[in-house]
Amino acid sequence: MIVYSALSPPLLAEGVLVIGDSWAEPVGNQLKVVLVEQGHPEIPVIMTPYWGGPRNLDTPEGFAAISGWLKQWPDVDYLYMMMGQNNWLCCWTSDMIGSAAETTLFASIIDHTENVVDHIQSIRPEIKILWTAGEYLRPHHLGTPSQMNANYDRLQSLALEFVKERGPLLTFLNWNGLFQLHYGFDGIKHSEFDPAFVIPPGDPSLPDPALPSPQAAFPVNTPAHPTQSGYKVMAQALYDRYFSSELDQQNFEINAGLNDAWYNPDTSGQGFLISVFPEIGQVFLAWFTFEVERPDGSIVAQLGEPGHRWLTAQGAYAGNQAVLDIWVSEGGIFDSGQPAPMLRQDGEIVLEFNDCDSGTVSYNIPSIGKQGSIPIERVVLDNVPLCESL
Repeated sequence: MIVYSALSPPLLAEGVLVIGDSWAEPVGNQLKVVLVEQGHPEIPVIMTPYWGGPRNLDTPEGFAAISGWLKQWPDVDYLYMMMGQNNWLCCWTSDMIGSAAETTLFASIIDHTENVVDHIQSIRPEIKILWTAGEYLRPHHLGTPSQMNANYDRLQSLALEFVKERGPLLTFLNWNGLFQLHYGFDGIKHSEFDPAFVIPPGDPSLPDPALPSPQAAFPVNTPAHPTQSGYKVMAQALYDRYFSSELDQQNFEINAGLNDAWYNPDTSGQGFLISVFPEIGQVFLAWFTFEVERPDGSIVAQLGEPGHRWLTAQGAYAGNQAVLDIWVSEGGIFDSGQPAPMLRQDGEIVLEFNDCDSGTVSYNIPSIGKQGSIPIERVVLDNVPLCESL
């Protein structure tokens, strides 16, 4: 998040806020270790109290807790949700495989998670959310290894579909098979895993992993918690598969080579004009879009069509990110100074660039109750060499 002061330039503050079940804190603690080992000791990882699964957070009390955490730590860039397994552990049995009850259970986990994500994004529309469910351990009382693998794959495929619909600020990591691949396979290989022996994670034929003794804070032989070394494996996977590329992106800096027309190919016909002004440290954006619903067919415009909407936004930038105030232009007449058009502020855009040819527009427009994010790319690539040189 970019923090502004009237007397100082914007500063980029990084951090990871961790929420979720009983795995969240130990994974977060190990993520701290991994970030230090990878040369990022300056990035804080903040653990919140245990709150169980998404159904526990999808409550008035849970929303109040989330609001309080985001208010207490307003400058974190990332929110890591470790949750979903509790909702599953409480209610799934092997005789539910392929049944309507199993489908309903999986759908409820996604629904609860979606409500939690909606609440987070209503407060911080620009924050990046990383979500993982748990991994299962050995021994496990709910099903055979192949049943467990197949079950996790079904649930996590639904999670991936949900995340794909929500845009680039929400990421789900499917690590079904992570422990199996790391620790080896009963009956196949008991020593360190041979990287040349590739079996896809989640293959229903895989046996469960042979982990060391369980976490000391829980009953002996508990099937629900790994050792500290197991949590370290998960934290390293978080870094390798997510935070490493995110931190590389943060080395990119906004520059005048980004001045161009940008759009999302999925909504071709709409788009943005973006101009960077380095001398004053500002970004200007024009957004060409449409009304949230099509106007009644009886409404006729003399120029253009009644559904067109023209928004502008402007604000300061630092690093690869800019926070822009949205302005709605209204009250004017074509090619005339009278009546003088008015500008009305209506929400905020967080503009973030990954590189010279891709970025994200995250918006919050209170007047229509809309929040979301739009992946953008250039309409043409002529200015990419200039951007890369700058």
